[in-house]
Amino acid sequence: MFGRWMTKVGPVFLGGLLALVAARAEARERRVPERYPTIQAAVDAAGGGDVIEVGPGSYCGATIGAPLTLVGHGATIVGCADGPLIDGDLRAGFYLPGTNGSSSASGTRISGFAFDGRGISQTDLAPLAVGVFARFANRVRVENNLFLGTVQAVTDTAGDDWVIAGNRIRDLTVFDCTGALCAGGDGIVIQIARDDVAAPGGPGAAVNRPERNVVAGNDVSGAIPDGFATFSLAGIFVMSADGTVVTRNRVSIPDNPSADADGDGVLVTDVCCGEPALTPGARNTVVTFNDGRDSQFGVVVEGTGGENTAGLVLFGNTGPVTVEGTLVDDRAPPRRPHRLFARRTFF
Repeated sequence: MFGRWMTKVGPVFLGGLLALVAARAEARERRVPERYPTIQAAVDAAGGGDVIEVGPGSYCGATIGAPLTLVGHGATIVGCADGPLIDGDLRAGFYLPGTNGSSSASGTRISGFAFDGRGISQTDLAPLAVGVFARFANRVRVENNLFLGTVQAVTDTAGDDWVIAGNRIRDLTVFDCTGALCAGGDGIVIQIARDDVAAPGGPGAAVNRPERNVVAGNDVSGAIPDGFATFSLAGIFVMSADGTVVTRNRVSIPDNPSADADGDGVLVTDVCCGEPALTPGARNTVVTFNDGRDSQFGVVVEGTGGENTAGLVLFGNTGPVTVEGTLVDDRAPPRRPHRLFARRTFF
């Protein structure tokens, strides 16, 4: 019997093994700077499934147009005039564009890089404003990277099945509305595609809603600027998304007595950018075991009447936790209640 079983499945197993070997042979490893002088040059030469290994040094970012694996080895991504741009003049690290519900960069993996956005401000747009920025890209993994500064480190707009894990975000900041720019202040963003970029059907259509994304084991810290009062800063921002899991992250955005804006560890909402609430709101969100002790609010779920609480799982988080304006744990309340701001993210 054993021999007959081997005879029957042997060709199937062998065929699968040969297919795996062939797939690996087709995927190429492209090295920067040994073979390609820039990351963009390697990306432009690559085919789907290729691996781009980037050695030590400072590099401009790249626009990704295929499912690639990008691995940094002491590599730092800096702002460059000829690098990717968001909203016209904001410099980005890796940009995964998409339209009408799809992106050719779906399946991309990014790990091991430092993204240097230190010093970004209204008056200095030379550093990176955003680290990894994507629209409609699915199955993306952003793991074990370091983000310094930036106003939005990782942004998933309408993408499904992401894993954002093990990243460190330091000195998160915001465009403080003292000039023309008034947005950002978010470490990790999982957000619906709004009217500016939404696919046909409008923001409420399923294609425009991010689904089944995981944000786990990240460490985010930032500070509210003195005098800032326009909207809250959030370590992890979830807007009108379905099935998002936010677990075991550490977020530190403390209260600033010299500012009226709030510091939120995890913020779940359906409101942004001065627009009416988008319905349905966030659904089936899982927020567990996040450490928000060093934030003004550990977890905030906004809305009224259950807009963002359908299927909500909220357990094991530290720091003040509020749901629809009500403190739901027995910890000492912060010095003032959470307030709803007309916050703003980049699309």
